[in-house]
Amino acid sequence: MNLLDFSTYFPNEETCIKYFKIQREKLGVICKRCNNTTHFWKKDKAAFQCKKCGYRTSLRSCTALENSHMSYLYWYKAILMLSATRKTFSANEIQNQLRHEKYEPIWNMLHKIRIVMGKRDSRYKLAEFIEIDEGFFLKQ
Repeated sequence: MNLLDFSTYFPNEETCIKYFKIQREKLGVICKRCNNTTHFWKKDKAAFQCKKCGYRTSLRSCTALENSHMSYLYWYKAILMLSATRKTFSANEIQNQLRHEKYEPIWNMLHKIRIVMGKRDSRYKLAEFIEIDEGFFLKQ
């Protein structure tokens, strides 16, 4: 996704929250208290509520965003910056781009994103032909 597409899909915080909620529902929410998997959405509390025991699970709970006070839009913009190009961005550069006052929350956010991206990459194994900067290597 490029910057123009991003602005179309995620113009504000509300659209980011809606998209994040949809993704959480696709993965499934598990109650921390009773392990039930059926929930309903409490819009007034912005949380999933277990249909069995009534325990509430916040939208950020059990995700990389847990315990973060950064906006969903900041998270999505940082993910775009880290994944849209081959080059990486420093926490300082992303702090400047987001015009965020403090460095540490941005550094923590990027650290969490990189951990999640690394875990995702570890699920895939290279096979057949591998292209690295116009070089080809055959798996043996």
